[in-house]
Amino acid sequence: MSAQLLQFKDQLNDDFQFKFIRHKGSKMNQRLHMHDYIQLAYVVRGVGAHTFCDKTLTVGKGDLFIIPPLRPHCINSFEDKEFEFVLLDFMPAFLGDHLKPFSRSLFQHVVHFENTGTASEWLQPWLHISQDKQLLVEGLLQDIQEEVQNREEGYEFSVQINVVKLLILIDREFRKTERQRQSAEGQRPQYKQFDDVIRYIQENYGQDIPLEQGAVIANMTPAYFSHLFKKTTGQTFVEYLHEVRIERAKELIRIGAHTMTQICFQVGFRHLSHFIRTFKKRTGMTPTDYKKSVLE
Repeated sequence: MSAQLLQFKDQLNDDFQFKFIRHKGSKMNQRLHMHDYIQLAYVVRGVGAHTFCDKTLTVGKGDLFIIPPLRPHCINSFEDKEFEFVLLDFMPAFLGDHLKPFSRSLFQHVVHFENTGTASEWLQPWLHISQDKQLLVEGLLQDIQEEVQNREEGYEFSVQINVVKLLILIDREFRKTERQRQSAEGQRPQYKQFDDVIRYIQENYGQDIPLEQGAVIANMTPAYFSHLFKKTTGQTFVEYLHEVRIERAKELIRIGAHTMTQICFQVGFRHLSHFIRTFKKRTGMTPTDYKKSVLE
């Protein structure tokens, strides 16, 4: 199905290069579409599905994603499940020179997306805002909504400043996530050959990914690839694949939208018993016990 193109000039009726939208309900069915502007989406409550670059993720409270220009996507609710999310639409020019501090950030990759290549340069199109920062994000979004609705003198500058504050928070959360990932990797030697392999795993963990496929991506023989992958990451190829799958399973359990069997298959396991055994080995508890611990 082709994606509908939404143009910024058709979405607004004034010169203010910004739009705020709040969606609520249990029946949201967006068509696949794309924009010539940047869209930032934040899930306020409930669960839904975000389709981006031919992949669909279950998203829940605290999940935030930035959609670059001209990338097909859609956001939809699950049947009979309440879902609320906020959209911020704007052109890069809206923020002017305030974008300069983000020259090396995730956000800057979005702004210059059309010049940087393909979506594979993004390890993931979404970021989970930590619980201690969610109230701050939601407060900024509420302030922006009120400014846009009331349009009092100086509201444009107030909205701009609040969006910049939001981007600073997003940038810091992204950097924190990166530091945690790098810390987990430790000081082991790095090999650029594995960048594409790791990216592929993170984007396709729901599919069958044999070691031989990783070796092809890295342009190595399977035996040498297996040896060097463990030397580089400290884990075997299968252990790393399981780590990615279990971390995603934990996120889906916290969201609470699926049964354990559904989660098992969604993250790439083909047998529930294997999923439960691997989950317990990596976390020290079964998926059901983990669910009880995070949802009590």
